[in-house]
Amino acid sequence: MQIRHPVASLAATIVITLILLAIGAVLFGYSGVYDVSASSKDNPMIAWMLHSTYEASLHHHAGNDVPPGDLMSLKNIEAGAHFYDSTCAACHGVPGKPLSFIGQGIQPAAPALLAATRRNNPKLMFWVIKHGINMTAMPSFGKTQTDKTIWQTAAFLYDARGITQQGYETLVHGSK
Repeated sequence: MQIRHPVASLAATIVITLILLAIGAVLFGYSGVYDVSASSKDNPMIAWMLHSTYEASLHHHAGNDVPPGDLMSLKNIEAGAHFYDSTCAACHGVPGKPLSFIGQGIQPAAPALLAATRRNNPKLMFWVIKHGINMTAMPSFGKTQTDKTIWQTAAFLYDARGITQQGYETLVHGSK
């Protein structure tokens, strides 16, 4: 009679369980059962997992870029406001106006970047704008825009948290 060591049995059980979970995940992925359409809401567990992965990845990869010394100058904030209005507003919205039909169709929804509750850390915003977010509608603007433009947009997003409709219009179009 052979006596099995409890640690070896536990290790074998864990390995077999992980293999079965991996096989199950692959079968589920190829089954087509999960609805990936943008017109349906994400499963809360999947949404939580993806958002947690996004947060961890963002904090792991972002923050090493050095902002310009004059980042929060009015000139940079205004330039960032112009870029935001022409490029970002369709998905992320502007104060006092309904979200565009493009923004309404994005799943998961793009965050309201000008909300007063946002932190919009410029280094994190710079990284997101420059590199984009995989499997969302957030493109990588680093492929088409200069770092200067991206920093200006990050400055605007940080400065404009909670901005009013009038304040937004003034930054974008100047005082009338």
